[in-house]
Amino acid sequence: MVYPVLFHKKRLLHRILMRLLYNAGIRLLGAGIFLLGKCNAKIKRRWQMQQTWEQTLPNCPVDLWMHCASLGEFDQGLPLLWEYRKANPKATILVSFFSPSGFAHYHKRKHCADFVCVFPLDTRRNARIFLDKTQPKLVLFVKYEFWLNMLFCIKERKIPLYSVASIFRKSQPMFQPWGKIFRKGLQSFSHFFVQNDMSLRLLAQIGIHEVTVVGDPRYDHVLRQKQSVEEEENSEKRMLILKGICEGHPTLILGSSWAEEERLLRTCMESLSGWKVILAPHQVEETHLASIHSLFGASCIRYSDLENHTQQQVIVIDCIGLLHQIYALGSVAFVGGGFSGKLHNILEPAVYGLPVLFGPKFDKFPEAEAFITAGIGFPIKDADSLLDRIQHCFTHQENLHKKTKQFIESQQGATEKIMVGMASKLSRSDFPSN
Repeated sequence: MVYPVLFHKKRLLHRILMRLLYNAGIRLLGAGIFLLGKCNAKIKRRWQMQQTWEQTLPNCPVDLWMHCASLGEFDQGLPLLWEYRKANPKATILVSFFSPSGFAHYHKRKHCADFVCVFPLDTRRNARIFLDKTQPKLVLFVKYEFWLNMLFCIKERKIPLYSVASIFRKSQPMFQPWGKIFRKGLQSFSHFFVQNDMSLRLLAQIGIHEVTVVGDPRYDHVLRQKQSVEEEENSEKRMLILKGICEGHPTLILGSSWAEEERLLRTCMESLSGWKVILAPHQVEETHLASIHSLFGASCIRYSDLENHTQQQVIVIDCIGLLHQIYALGSVAFVGGGFSGKLHNILEPAVYGLPVLFGPKFDKFPEAEAFITAGIGFPIKDADSLLDRIQHCFTHQENLHKKTKQFIESQQGATEKIMVGMASKLSRSDFPSN
C-alpha cells in the first residue's frame, strides 16, 4: 500500500507546484503590464483598467456572463447574446473584456448587454471578488480564453460554464507534456462548442469528450450585421460623398491595415490607375495617420476632410466603427494583419461578396484556410503577388462575387446549434424567470 500513497502524494505535490508556478506567472504578467505600460499606450490602458476593474462590475447578480478577449471574440459571441435575449427578454447580461480596445470600442457594435466590465488579472482573490459580486447563473467563455483561477472558482461554485466558438491547436499548453494544469482547467467546462474537427480530435486526445463541432458564429454575426446596415442605411454626409466617389470605379478596400500592407499597396499604386482605394488603418492614432500621408502624399485625403475631396485616389478612414459598412462599396478587399500573424476579420468584406486578399501568416485562422479552399481568399507575399491577385479578382469579379456570397451563407447556423446544445444540457433553474 506504500506505492499508491506515494504516487498520490507525488501527484498532489505536482499539482500544488503547477498552481504556484501559474500564479507566479500571473504576478509576472501584472508586473510586465506595469513596466511595459510606461512605453506603450495600449498596455498602459490595460494597467489603468486593472486598477479600477472592481468599479466596472454591476451592483446586482446577472443571469448570463460572457467573457471575451477583445472585439473579435465579442463579434463571435454577439449572435448568442441576441438569441439569449430573444428567449429571455428580462434577463440581465454581463460582458467582460480583457483587452483595452474591446472595453473601449464595444459600444460601436449593436449589442444587447446590460453591463460591460473589465476582466481582472487572474488571481484567486480577484476571481472570488468577481463571482461574489456578479453571481452569474450561466457563463460563456469565447474562443480561447482559459484563465485558470477563474475557471477553478466557477467550477467550485457549480456554475454552468461553456466554451463557445473555441478552437485548439497542437502547440497550445494543454497539449504539451508539462500542461497538466491547463488540462485540469479545461475540465471545468460543462461543454465545448468548437469550430472545427481538429479541435474535437485534440480534446479527445486529452480525455475531454463533452465537445460538439458547430462552426464559427461570426458567420451569423456578419450576416446579421449586413442586414442591419441595409435596413439602416448610413445617410451621414461624408458617407454619401464616399459612395459618390466610388461609383463607377473599381474600388480596393484595405481594411484594418498595418504598416506592411500600406507599404505594399504604395508600391502598386501606379498600376492601379482608375481605381479608388479606401484605406482603413488598424490604428487611427495621429502618428500613424501622419505616416500614411507621408507614404501616399497628395494622392490621399482623410475621411474627416472629405467635403474638400477633389481627385484624390486614396481615402484614409481616420475614425473607428465604419469599416463593416465601407466594405459594401468595394470590389476587392485586402485585409491587414496577415504579415504579423494577427489577421483581422475577413468575414466582414466577404459577406458583401468581396474576394479577400491577406498576408502569408494565417495558420492560426481556419477561416483563411477555408476561404483559400473555396477559391475566394488569396494569400499574398509581396507587391507583385498583390497586384496579380487584385487584377485576377477584378477580371473574375462577377463569378467571385457570387461564389463568395454563397460560401458565407453556407456557413451560417453555428449560433442555433450552440443555443440548442446548451438548452438540452441546462436545467430550468439556470435560466432567468421572465
